[in-house]
Amino acid sequence: MSRLRERSHVIFSFPLLILLGGCDAKPECDSIETRSAVLNLVSGDHTNPLVAYAARNSGNKDEANKPASEENKSASSDSMKPLYLLGQRMVTTSTSKDKRTLQCSGGISVAVGDQKATKEITFTVQQSSDGKLSVSVAPFQF
Repeated sequence: MSRLRERSHVIFSFPLLILLGGCDAKPECDSIETRSAVLNLVSGDHTNPLVAYAARNSGNKDEANKPASEENKSASSDSMKPLYLLGQRMVTTSTSKDKRTLQCSGGISVAVGDQKATKEITFTVQQSSDGKLSVSVAPFQF
């Protein structure tokens, strides 16, 4: 009787295993991997108009004109370094038929010194057949 019970578990579990094995991961707008890629792309763009706006309007301009020691120069350059933060939630605005390409949007903020600027960011996440993700960010529109 015990063997019959073991076999029935195996037999009933088999279709579930097939179903789960056929599922492959699809890209997500709000995954850690996608968020990291978006931040890397935006922070690597040194012509980014969002950070240019924040830097232009930062109140640290006066401090930059003061003579500074080496320690103050280092602290000043760190405070003028842009710090990026994505909003808590990225949303999917459209999905391709094969569900491997997503259009996404969400909020992004940058702080330069004491100035903060926030803008909506739109980006595309695409998963190739081998599972690799590629992310592209649309240029900021002002």
